[in-house]
Amino acid sequence: MDPRRVTDGSRRQLLKAGIGLAALSFSPSAARADQNWQTFKRRFVVDDRRVIDSGNNNVSHSESQGWGLLFAQSFDDKETFARIWDWTSRSLQRGDGLFSWRWSPNTADPVPDKNNAADGDILIAWALMRAAAGWNEPRWLQPSRRIQSAVLERLAVDFQGRLILLPGLQGFARGNRYVVNLSYYVWPAIHDFAEGAGDRGKWRRLEADGLWLCDNAAFGDYKLPPDWLLFGQQAFRVADDWKPYFGFDAIRIPLYLAWHNQAARLGRFVTAWRTPRFGGRPPAWINLDDGSVASYPSSGGYAAVAAVTQFVADGARGNAPIATIGDDDDYYSASLKLLSNLAAQEGPRAKRN
Repeated sequence: MDPRRVTDGSRRQLLKAGIGLAALSFSPSAARADQNWQTFKRRFVVDDRRVIDSGNNNVSHSESQGWGLLFAQSFDDKETFARIWDWTSRSLQRGDGLFSWRWSPNTADPVPDKNNAADGDILIAWALMRAAAGWNEPRWLQPSRRIQSAVLERLAVDFQGRLILLPGLQGFARGNRYVVNLSYYVWPAIHDFAEGAGDRGKWRRLEADGLWLCDNAAFGDYKLPPDWLLFGQQAFRVADDWKPYFGFDAIRIPLYLAWHNQAARLGRFVTAWRTPRFGGRPPAWINLDDGSVASYPSSGGYAAVAAVTQFVADGARGNAPIATIGDDDDYYSASLKLLSNLAAQEGPRAKRN
């Protein structure tokens, strides 16, 4: 994307409409970075509309659609962006503005579960916000702001003096506790929303309280956050209904922290992965109760997350790491690589609180 496309007058107009300067961040321009997007699109985007999870029966998620929108925006692919958004809004968006979390091509009703996933909602809203600013397209502002408002109204819960983000509207209350997924906090998106025209105070509080949750969720020998956290009575536990892993979900926590330029918060992840046991590469999962690890290796996407985490933690010295999507990468691994590349380019340039 060429920043010269957005004139000073257009920037001022869009900023008045509610887009923070942080949304005007631009993607890597190297040829292999663009080739990564072409490879991703060819393998995982059906008809330039539906982003498929190749490791999960080719279903689509609000998450996959949000990432697809984010990638299309970042690599200046306006046509694909518009098609992905059209399919997503028609196939997954609910009446309240949020999105059903999964669409299956192999069932009579492709959306049998109408519950949402907060990270998908946030990613879609953020991609729309960035597209409106980067392409001078105010038509994408209104749907972004509607989603943002729905997230705050329906998923941000005031609980024991903290504003927490529910992973979904239904199923995460446990009496006087709530289940939280810290990987659903897309930190750079939340920060950009806090700089926009919505309820800035509430977004800032959600950001600050979410970082507090993240800082205090520290389990096992490596003091890492779990995939799923149970919070209540100002106490933290690994959620009972999930395995006590730092794994498939939690690997995105340092990724989004690096994208948010939170270098001081990345040390525990780097320290864990630098131990001789791991040699710099995260295992597929770490059991936070007994320290055991997966018997199978993690994907290349995990290695890309480790690279950008170390890059930002070390002060972003030298060239930003760029991972390349290979034939052995499934949808999730390829997504982590593209996300890590964007985080490496944008995170160190961002001015964060």
